[in-house]
Amino acid sequence: MMKLGWRTGCAALLMSSLGVASAQVTAWDEGINGDLSNNGLSPTDVAFIVGTNRVTGTTGNPGTGVDRDYFKFTVPVGAKLTSLKVLPGTTVSGSSAFIAIQIGPQVTTTPTGGGVQNLLGFSHYGSDSIGTDILPTLAASASSSLMSGTYSVWIQETGGPVEYEFELGITQLDGGGADIPTLPEWGMILLGSLLCAVMWRQSRQRA
Repeated sequence: MMKLGWRTGCAALLMSSLGVASAQVTAWDEGINGDLSNNGLSPTDVAFIVGTNRVTGTTGNPGTGVDRDYFKFTVPVGAKLTSLKVLPGTTVSGSSAFIAIQIGPQVTTTPTGGGVQNLLGFSHYGSDSIGTDILPTLAASASSSLMSGTYSVWIQETGGPVEYEFELGITQLDGGGADIPTLPEWGMILLGSLLCAVMWRQSRQRA
C-alpha cells in the first residue's frame, strides 16, 4: 500500500508539472469549431487562457466574395497579452495578408471605409513572418503588450483562399504588475522528478 501511494502521488505530480509547463489550448479551429464571424460588429467570442492560445482558420476570396474573419477575446484581470506569433500553418496568396486589432468587443472600422480609424493597430504578414511575434508592429502604441480588457481582431486576405495560424500568449502578472516567469517544460519535469525522489526516499524510511 505504501508503494502504491507514493507511485500514484508521483505520477500525479509529474502530470501536473507537465500541465503547468505546457499551458496551451487551441482556442478556435475553423475546421472543428466552425467559421469565424464575417461581421466586425459581431465578432465570434473566443475564450482565452493564461498561456498560449492558438487560432486557426481560412480567409480570402473563393470566388464568392472576401471571407473576412473577426473574433474577440478577453485578457483577464491581472494578466496581459504579450505575443502574437505567426505559425507555420500560415499561407498567403500574394506577398502578404492583413490583421488588425481594436480595443473593445467590435471592429467598427469597415473594410471599404478607406481608413484605419478606431483601430489600435494593424499589420501585414507573409511567409517571411512565420515564427515571428508581430504584436510589436500590430500594436506598437501599446508598448508591445496589451493589458487586461476585451479586444477584437480582424483578419483578411483579398486573394486566396488561404490559411492562417496564430498563437497569442497571455502572461500572468504578480501583485506589482511584473510578469510571473514560467519554467520551461524540461524545468517543470525536473522539478517534479526531484519531488518524486524525495517522496520515494521518505517512503523507504517509513518502510
